[in-house]
Amino acid sequence: MKRGRPKGYNPYTEISYEELSDWVGRKTKVPVSKKWLQSLMGEDNSPQKEDISLDNDSEATYSKDIDSKIEYTLTNFNNE
Repeated sequence: MKRGRPKGYNPYTEISYEELSDWVGRKTKVPVSKKWLQSLMGEDNSPQKEDISLDNDSEATYSKDIDSKIEYTLTNFNNE
């Protein structure tokens, strides 16, 4: 038994704005894809390397905080 959607399945349908207005009012909330809306509005929100940069100082401080909270014991099995 196959699972999943059949080949060619598309959950979307096209409808004119005029026909849509017959069914919903101006203030009705309609769920749309964020990606589609951003492309429609001309916004490009793709991540860029400059936006994701980290400071080396903050990274070192963060690792020092973690190291001080970790307790451990080393066991050497080579001497037995």
